[in-house]
Amino acid sequence: MTPVDHRRPPARVARRRQKTAARHDDAPPRRPRKVQRSHSAIGAAIVAAAALVAVFGFILTNGSPSSPTDDGLRLGTAPQGGAAPPAAPAASGDGNISKADRNPPATSTAPKAAPTTAPKTAAPVNTGQTSPAFKRGQWIAVLDKYPTDAGMAADQVAKGLAVKLIRAGVPAKAMLVNGQYPGFANSSMEPITNTWVVYLGPGISSAQMLDLCSAPKTQRAYPGSACPTYEPAVAPGG
Repeated sequence: MTPVDHRRPPARVARRRQKTAARHDDAPPRRPRKVQRSHSAIGAAIVAAAALVAVFGFILTNGSPSSPTDDGLRLGTAPQGGAAPPAAPAASGDGNISKADRNPPATSTAPKAAPTTAPKTAAPVNTGQTSPAFKRGQWIAVLDKYPTDAGMAADQVAKGLAVKLIRAGVPAKAMLVNGQYPGFANSSMEPITNTWVVYLGPGISSAQMLDLCSAPKTQRAYPGSACPTYEPAVAPGG
């Protein structure tokens, strides 16, 4: 057995114990800690947090509340006060997808209209006098004759041939023979009348006019001419 000390403690120890007990008895009771949050405040905070989570989830999933929905984009509608949504891409004839809002390629400059200029008219050609005056010793060579009673515009035909020859470098002329030249006679030795004549000359001799009429340049411009020569101012046999 363990021996028990039944001796009374010393007076000093007893007094210390008494003082300690007295302090504990005189000390005010300890107040309990205040509850930091009530149950109702905690519940409200949970509800607010859940609401914020729901709003953020909606924004992340469907975009901002004011933005049009996917159906609105597909239907081409736009929110009030907002810009119209971009058009959906359309398929071209060859199956390729092309943007509907793509602008057509700019054309290069519009084709300029051709300047309207008046057609150039050739300068009038001098085909000589209609009834020239000849002197004795002057000879001509006749290329062709056009009677006025043959059913044609003899003057225009004769002047047209003379212009063609002049432009080809042959000094041709056209005149009206109406009996005023005694040396201009037919096979019956009668003066020729009412006839337009295309001729060369005058020259100083019949040979000179024959050579001019037979020259290669003249024959290229009007081939096949017989080139008869005449002295208009002198009657045959005169």
